[in-house]
Amino acid sequence: MKKNKLITTMLLLVCLSVGLLAQGCSPQGAAKTMAGSEEKKFEDMPEKEQEKLIKEREELEAQRKAQLGEFYVPLPPLEQEREEKTVKAKALYLTANVAGFGFDEGNIDYYANYIKAVSGESGQPADASRLGEINKLEKALAICKSTEVNALVIDVKNDHGSVTWNSDIELVNQIKSNQGAALKDYGKLMDYLKKNDIYTIARVVAFKDPYFAQAKSEHAIQLKAGGAYKDRAGNVWVNPFDEYVWKYVVAVSQEAALRGFDEIQFDYVRFPDGASHYNPITEFPGRNDRDKDEGIEQFLKYASKELEPYKVHLAADVFGFITHSWDDKPEDIGQTWRKIANQVEYICPMIYPSHYGPGVYGFAVPDQHPYEILQLSLIEAIERNAAQKNPGKIRPWIQGFTASWVKGYISYTPKAISDQIVAGTELGVDEYIIWNAACNYDPMTFFYHDRVNMELRKPGQDSLLKTPEMAVREYLEAEKKKNYSRIYLMTPLGKRAADYDEFVAEMGNSPVSLKGYELLGVAEKGEGEYAAKVKADFAATDGTQESKEVEYKIILEKDMYKIIKP
Repeated sequence: MKKNKLITTMLLLVCLSVGLLAQGCSPQGAAKTMAGSEEKKFEDMPEKEQEKLIKEREELEAQRKAQLGEFYVPLPPLEQEREEKTVKAKALYLTANVAGFGFDEGNIDYYANYIKAVSGESGQPADASRLGEINKLEKALAICKSTEVNALVIDVKNDHGSVTWNSDIELVNQIKSNQGAALKDYGKLMDYLKKNDIYTIARVVAFKDPYFAQAKSEHAIQLKAGGAYKDRAGNVWVNPFDEYVWKYVVAVSQEAALRGFDEIQFDYVRFPDGASHYNPITEFPGRNDRDKDEGIEQFLKYASKELEPYKVHLAADVFGFITHSWDDKPEDIGQTWRKIANQVEYICPMIYPSHYGPGVYGFAVPDQHPYEILQLSLIEAIERNAAQKNPGKIRPWIQGFTASWVKGYISYTPKAISDQIVAGTELGVDEYIIWNAACNYDPMTFFYHDRVNMELRKPGQDSLLKTPEMAVREYLEAEKKKNYSRIYLMTPLGKRAADYDEFVAEMGNSPVSLKGYELLGVAEKGEGEYAAKVKADFAATDGTQESKEVEYKIILEKDMYKIIKP
């Protein structure tokens, strides 16, 4: 989130006094309005001013509690103002069960020294005598201590709908979605992570929540014939258009921020797959004629606003294939890259080679090509981001498991896993998260740096590894075929409408179209600008045709070659 600096109380009290809360100004939104109006820190204020602000905050919290009711989560304490922590996250995923293990710092130090020894970094012999005593959490923490890994993604609300700790949220306790909370002693772990400067990411599963959907069935996806829709695995999903669900997901996220997490990462921020089957037989109360991807976009916008006072970063996970597809049409899962990337600070495509079908990117078995799948998918992601003014940063999930169910699969050894990191590093994507559902991570994965080819990009190429000539040929072919999505991506931001649908309407109304072309040459004009001479055959809507020599300009924008047509 692009946030203001500091929450104060003055403007909020104005908001309350004029009755804005009663008119739809949410308590969180009101708190956001206060941000940036006063930069003096609470701790630097005179005692009387502190007392005044504390009293005002108490009044504010009473107002918020009355309005939010079962969704109430307090604002961060005035005396505990936190600074946002930003890192280039290189992360491991941990289930709540593993994160809830007890840990011994002596065991962590032992395994960290073992890693340094087996990697050759310390020059000491490896002591394997205690390996059987080290649990998965201790291993993950030791990897953070002895390799480049500097972040952990931890389940706070998981795929089953379980809130993984003892919560203070009334609704969580009402429906008992935190029963059996695995993160009972989360405080000890959070203290260790902060002490050791490990970045903390709370994974909050948004709309795949069978527990909530059963406890509050009126907020599930509904069958037109009556009852709740179940996916092919028999799971009930909550309705992503339902603002009651939004408030629940956000409340859990606010509590995670209040308890020290640096970032909230929404997973399953989508509709169920298999839409061609369920679209005709389901309905979504509260939809109000919105497209699915518009609903997801608006949820993220809402969450960003409501989380702003808590000073956390916001991320969203998307299917890996979203880098390859365009609009969410025909209506599918509600994930369109540009609509999500523009609402979060990090967009996290799950680029697992095993999840791509035969023939994708030209590979019979994509699982056999971890380096190539990551490279090709990330190039598409980079290109999509370069077409937006201020998108979230790309941080991919990568495959850290062997997909033995895939015909022709390969074993995902430390080299196969790190091949994916190498592909990203070479393209300038310097963050990643490794997914292994069992939380088994081999520390040798992270000693890959001698394989990174930082000369992959040749002189004259852009971040997509294209030359000016390659770019203009691609553009001309797209223009000829009326491939509007490709033209949109390759047109400078200032030369087209930001909204894709508006851009397509403008293109469709053009009185002239390109029917054929011959590229005569590309000449450098200096400072990243080029000119392409083209013999172009144009056809007008009135039936006339014209062949003439024209010049297409090529510029470098956001490190990608963009085309300005005559």
